[in-house]
Amino acid sequence: MSSTKDERNLEPELRGNTLRVYWYMLSQNSSVGVREVQRAISMSSPSVASHHLAKLESLELIEKKSDNTYELKKLVKVGVLQNFIAFRGVLLPRYSFVAIFFSVYTLAYFIMTLNIPLGLFDRYIGLGVGIIGAIFAWFETYRLWKLKFA
Repeated sequence: MSSTKDERNLEPELRGNTLRVYWYMLSQNSSVGVREVQRAISMSSPSVASHHLAKLESLELIEKKSDNTYELKKLVKVGVLQNFIAFRGVLLPRYSFVAIFFSVYTLAYFIMTLNIPLGLFDRYIGLGVGIIGAIFAWFETYRLWKLKFA
């Protein structure tokens, strides 16, 4: 319960470019330097990147190593990050898994019904559920992907 309270306190601080820097660090498997962050996020100068890294360090989300690189210390799900799941080092919208499920279901059902005699009504119901589910889930996945830096 206290981690949820801590995350709510972080939410106002973790916005805009600070969130973009944090997002970038979440997608990296190793520590990052100031210039690397500046180039990756297209910031105007290294001092701007350094400012946002220092802010994340003061929030205790990252830590500075002895070689002047920064390493992710803590994962928090605030704001738009609540709608993403880390999967093999990539942050994916939650609905992407549902979209993949419905797409595979629809394709498998379609292939299966080619060989099994079903009534026309049964075929339409099964395919309709799969197609509607896939369309909804892919739309939400796309919407969340576009929202990630808003």
